[in-house]
Amino acid sequence: PLFVLACRSEDETGGELISYTSPNYPITFQMPENWAITDNEDSISIASAESLLLASSVAEGARVNIIVTPSFFTGSASATEMIDTAVRNFREQEGAEVIQEVQSRPINTQSAVETVLRGQDTEGNEVILRYLVIENLSVNQTAVVAAVHDADLNNQYGQLMADIVNSIQLEDTSNQ
Repeated sequence: PLFVLACRSEDETGGELISYTSPNYPITFQMPENWAITDNEDSISIASAESLLLASSVAEGARVNIIVTPSFFTGSASATEMIDTAVRNFREQEGAEVIQEVQSRPINTQSAVETVLRGQDTEGNEVILRYLVIENLSVNQTAVVAAVHDADLNNQYGQLMADIVNSIQLEDTSNQ
């Protein structure tokens, strides 16, 4: 299994990771060079295929949705409550599995609260959902991130989704 992972082709995951800086939000992150992206007044979405940007399912692919707002949380207790509320229905569905309980951790010196779940999406496909709230109080910004991928393709997308999420950096807008 280690040999197969080490030889994973960049084409399987969308190419080499490149840096992306949003023109609309104070955020920078790494994404596969061949993935589709929308970055508008509502949010940022990246997906392994353009057809998945607005799809209700990520069968045979992956998608990350990011909403950036001025900070409105005051620490991990508020963020944990927000995550619990956001994933409650997903978590309570029959057959859902908690891969990682809600926990606090740093991402690039920013406070983050994260959970990882496995269950069915609205189309009945088995997916893995990584849900986070990232706060950077020094720049007064918060990112709410939902990263979801086809559970059958976890060997292809699992680590990649973690790498994308772990690359998120909220930027200072005070000089703009």
